[in-house]
Formats: sequence, C-alpha cells, structure tokens
Amino acid sequence: MRIAVITDIHAMHGALATALSDARAEGFDVLLILGDLLTYGVDPAETLDLVQDAVARDGAILVAGNHDQIYRDLDGGADGYLAALPDWLRETVEWTAAAVPAHALARFDWAESWHHCALFAAHANPGSFGDWTYLTETTADAAASTLRARGYRYGIFGHTHRARRFDAHGVSLFTLGSLGQPRDDADRGLKWTMIDMDETGIRVSSRRVAFDRDAHCSAIRATTLSAATQDRLCGFFA
Repeated sequence: MRIAVITDIHAMHGALATALSDARAEGFDVLLILGDLLTYGVDPAETLDLVQDAVARDGAILVAGNHDQIYRDLDGGADGYLAALPDWLRETVEWTAAAVPAHALARFDWAESWHHCALFAAHANPGSFGDWTYLTETTADAAASTLRARGYRYGIFGHTHRARRFDAHGVSLFTLGSLGQPRDDADRGLKWTMIDMDETGIRVSSRRVAFDRDAHCSAIRATTLSAATQDRLCGFFA
C-alpha cells in the first residue's frame, strides 16, 4: 500500500499544485490530506479549488484539522476557539474567512480520522476529535499506549509542522513535515510524505517541494493584513 500524505497546507496554492503533481508522478494507492487547508497563506480560494480537484480526480480523503474546524465553527456561528487565539493569528483567520465564500469548506466530506490495517491517521493525535494537543516527546508515550490498546502499530499525524518519529509500547508514531508554514528550525523546507506499508513494516519518506520564498512573502506584503502580521507570517520562511 502506497499512501501519499499532504498535511498542513495552509493556503499554499503553488506548493500544493507541485506536491500533487509530484505525488501523481510517483503513483499512490491513497491520497490522504490530513487537514489545515487554510490560514497563514494568502491563496485560500485557489487552494480549496485544488483540493476539490484532488477529491474528484484522485479520491483524496480529507481529515479535518483545527484550522478546518475554525472555519466550520465560524460558519455555524461559534467563535470560542477563534477568540482564544493571539491577535496576529485571529487577524489571519478573519482575513481568510473574508476571502472565501461562506461555508466554503462545507463542499467537502470530512473525516475525523482514517485507518488502514495497522495504521491510524489523524490531524493531531489519537485522542478524541477536537483535542489539538501536539504530539511530542512528552505526549508520545500516552499516544502510543492509546493506539496499542486499539490494535494499531503505526500512527501518522500532522499539526506540529515537524517531521519526527517516536517509538513506544510497540507502536511507531510519526509527525509529518508540513506543506505550509514550516516550523522546524533545522529544516524550513516544504514537504509532503510518501508512506509504503506492507507485511514487513512501514517506510515513511519526506518529499521536498520547490518553493519561491521571496514571491510568497511578496504576496503576503500585498494583502491588507497589518504590517505586524505580515512580518509574523513571513518570519516562518526566513
């Protein structure tokens, strides 16, 4: 089984187009998008159109992340999560919400998680949906114990924007590098992931995406976002 995984896209339309093209060239059995389609990037409408095309063309499976749930909540009149965000992030969400039609994410069939044989995948962790706790060295032991109790040997997650592996209780947990807003100080590259799984085990391989950082920051600077928020968003690509 070959599973192409793209996570934490964050409105990076150009990077998503490249990742999809590269994944199709390699070939896959399943295309899995682990959430966070929007926020931070400045091409939200174009990104949603590409995702819709991937659903129609590739049968892409969409697992909801916190930055998908934010907009779904806003469409339903709930803003508790948004209100708790820092000012710069709240501004980015509000800018994004104004840039796409209302209920724009309602066009998709969202899953809360996905599994295949011994593999479990979700946006953040194996907890209940809406628990956005980061999977780290501190939380990995409990997460592995949860998956083992459910009969899984592997866990695949996004959310941290950092590629890491944790092994505990006979379970291997992987957080994947992000396509949008890279946060790994050791490697600021944009990534998607190819997973090969068979009876012998699992192989998780990052794929880098070519990207013009200067052009991306120029696009951010051209928006109506405040200068402070623009600086914050461009800073992730420094």
